[in-house]
Amino acid sequence: MWIEILLFVFLGICAVCDSMERKIPLAVVWLGMIAAVVLRLEGLAGDGTWEGAALSIVPGALFWLLSFISREKVGYGDGWMLVMIGLFTSLWECFLIMMTALMAGSLVVLILLAVGKASRDDRLPFAPFLLFGMGVVTCL
Repeated sequence: MWIEILLFVFLGICAVCDSMERKIPLAVVWLGMIAAVVLRLEGLAGDGTWEGAALSIVPGALFWLLSFISREKVGYGDGWMLVMIGLFTSLWECFLIMMTALMAGSLVVLILLAVGKASRDDRLPFAPFLLFGMGVVTCL
């Protein structure tokens, strides 16, 4: 459970910074990735295999590709955060967190568009939704 709390701390810092400054603090993300790798080496995080670790970064890599294709409408920092999440968890947990975050973000955007509080060109931070997704997956 303390590993999830550690990931929550890293994601919480990123969510606050992304909400306030529209920027992901990559130093925090890299520190989180280093911590996740050390925990994996000790057998405390993830499934403990190098193949599992390599597969767990696939959602982050897909977000990097999406960032490149969309010319950074989706930021590269979101991909880095998903890599960190994947290193702490597993491929399927990371994928579930990402899908939960995408659904929650879509719902919020639809509501904001419906009530006229946002337009199509507005940008929303994604890190708070990843934090929410982590909370939902942890509670499952």
